[in-house]
Parts: sequence; C-alpha cells; structure tokens
Amino acid sequence: MSNHVVVAEIGLTKNKYGAEIRTSEPMTLDEARAYALTAARGGHPEFVPAPKNAQVLRTGGEDQYLVVEGHRLSPDSLTRLSVAEVVASA
Repeated sequence: MSNHVVVAEIGLTKNKYGAEIRTSEPMTLDEARAYALTAARGGHPEFVPAPKNAQVLRTGGEDQYLVVEGHRLSPDSLTRLSVAEVVASA
C-alpha cells in the first residue's frame, strides 16, 4: 500500500526555523525508506539539493536522516528527511 511519504525540511539553521518543506509522492514504507536515504546522499536532486561537504546522520532508526553541511559543530545548513505515514487526507 502506498501510504508513506518522505518529508524534507531544507535549510534548517540553529537559530531559526525558516526551512523549505517538501513532500514526496506516496509510496510503500520500504520505498520511502530507500528514497529518504538516497535523497540524503544526493541521489534525488530534484527533491533535495545535493549536499556539499556534508555528513549524513541516521537519527531515528530507518525513518529519519539529518544532512549536516559544513562543520558538524557549527553547520552551515541542515536538512532533515523523515519517513511519514499518511493517516488521513482532507
């Protein structure tokens, strides 16, 4: 069943939210997990800009990644990718 999406929060900073929010098309849980990891590694530049000088951190099991650009102690930019289940549509 295609009831999962990947949510990308692009451009997080440590002092303000101001991120751009994007969601993928619905897909299965396994597809969403694979898509999120591939996107975090720069494999879906149409969805999330490819990271430069970055580390990819798994922060929530198989369902969340944090892409840290620049130095990890004082990053230039953060992008969070999360797998989410669609539970209702309005």
